[in-house]
Amino acid sequence: MSKPENTSQTTVPFLPTDIPFSDNQKQWLGGFLAGLHSRLLVTSQNAPAGTAAPVAQKPITILYGTQTGNAEAVAEDAAEAARAQGLAPVVQDMDEIEVDQLANIERLLIVTSTYGEGEMPDNAQALWDAISEDNAPKLNNMFFSVLALGDTSYDGFCVAGKLWDARLEELGAQRICDRVDCDVDFDDPANQWIEKAVTTIAQKGSEAAAPATASAAPKKAKSKYNRNNPLAAKLTAKKLLNGEGSSKEIVHYEFSLAGSGETYEAGDALNVIAKNRSDLVAELIGCLNAKASDVVTLGSESLSLEQALTEKLEIRTPSKELVAELAKRSGDAELNRQLENADNEAINDYLWGKDCVDLIKALPANLTAQEFCGLAKGLAPRAYSISSSMNAHPEEVHLTIGSVRYDSNGRPHNGVCSTFLADIANEGDSVDVYFSPNKSFSVPEDNDLPMIMVGPGTGIAPFRAFLEERSARKAGGDNWLFFGDRNGKTDYIYQDEIEAMQKSGVLTRIDLAFSRDQKEKIYVQDRMLENGAELFAWLERGGYFYICGDAYRMAKDVDKALHTLIAEHGKLDEAGAEAYVAKLKKEKRYVRDVY
Repeated sequence: MSKPENTSQTTVPFLPTDIPFSDNQKQWLGGFLAGLHSRLLVTSQNAPAGTAAPVAQKPITILYGTQTGNAEAVAEDAAEAARAQGLAPVVQDMDEIEVDQLANIERLLIVTSTYGEGEMPDNAQALWDAISEDNAPKLNNMFFSVLALGDTSYDGFCVAGKLWDARLEELGAQRICDRVDCDVDFDDPANQWIEKAVTTIAQKGSEAAAPATASAAPKKAKSKYNRNNPLAAKLTAKKLLNGEGSSKEIVHYEFSLAGSGETYEAGDALNVIAKNRSDLVAELIGCLNAKASDVVTLGSESLSLEQALTEKLEIRTPSKELVAELAKRSGDAELNRQLENADNEAINDYLWGKDCVDLIKALPANLTAQEFCGLAKGLAPRAYSISSSMNAHPEEVHLTIGSVRYDSNGRPHNGVCSTFLADIANEGDSVDVYFSPNKSFSVPEDNDLPMIMVGPGTGIAPFRAFLEERSARKAGGDNWLFFGDRNGKTDYIYQDEIEAMQKSGVLTRIDLAFSRDQKEKIYVQDRMLENGAELFAWLERGGYFYICGDAYRMAKDVDKALHTLIAEHGKLDEAGAEAYVAKLKKEKRYVRDVY
């Protein structure tokens, strides 16, 4: 049967002639079916030779729980792989879906990080609370798999992913491949999980066509730079921000992006690939009774011990595997008892302030260089909140980093990346970097909405970027900054810039809390409570609330203060304040960049 030469005339493809459609109906249906026919034809023409192109794509949902954007990036990679398998992926933040909707999902992939001490990421908490309830829907028709991102340095390694994996199974969902738990070096295991999970789940479930919501909106082109292919960015400036006599060392760094084509948004992170200090490397080689030139093997790669310890391995923070092996070989009865009983608090107390050199000296075990390399973790990039807006500094990116330095066990100790930049990298040198987007932690799209920013110490970094971005946009929304540190005279970093922003009107209000300038210590959460009525009024006007900084003390204290002032000034009980904060989080109006 030959195809009509011209389908634009009255002959309508696929349209039955024995049904009494009106002319308008025929025209509409004809256009619809002709368009559908064209799309199927194009799909068929683009299919590889000898293969039949799918006429209907199976839908798959990919949910992510993230604190810093890594899980979202992996979810997008999984979606790309799903499209290649003929699936129609929908990628969603866990805050964008209600628990009842899970019952209608046949194919589900979950990518989630773990936050703090084994907690759900902020954007996953509400959905997790709902699915943990006794009345959560049964998921007997679901096929699923989970990828968990974490860090073995923390006790709650990948807890969020483990909980999701177990709960979905409890509710009747069928696991199509085992959960994968990733350490900080997650690229390879994540890619392996994606390949296996997507290929397997594509064979599961019904042949139902994908819903209209599955069509993905155009996304920003993925950068060619990553951990395995970093950008060599020139360090163009570095400046000490603290005044003379300060107990801290906070440094401002500027890097050139000229010619790279790289872009970023205020709120994103820059990953820095550092090298270990030569003095620490030399000490460790001595502890191992080895030579710098000794050859060791890492996977399939053979290299000198000095290069392995300088560029490849984490030698400042001992791995759990190293701790366990040294405890076993040295016969330390108390540490072995703590490890056997999983007494994490006691173990952490023992390890506090110790690096690998301290540990090997404390637990002599005649460890060879090759054995050490097999027990050490890979040297992970360090991610830092960007402290500049690209609209204010074209082809530049700025960081604000506190140098980690302390004495312990009779030796100086230094942060890996903070002192690599402060002491080793010089202006004019190239530093290997790459960007991590963090779409949730960003300035409001509506330029007229208020922003409330809580960022003591180096937590001010993204808020410097936010304020520069608001200025560049000529945004009309009010901006309120809570900032503090130890001493106002020496630790009021970016003071000149902040005062200039106040004068120009970009910074509507600033409240300062320098804890050691008076007998009784004052912190940013105290300033929040002092101004609770106005802060609540800003929230009621649609304000966005941001925190950046220490996750274990400051962020928890600020969160508690926020609940307290909302309850007081919103005239709410504890449950009401919880619901108010949960709504802020769901609307992405309460977001945190904490570490």
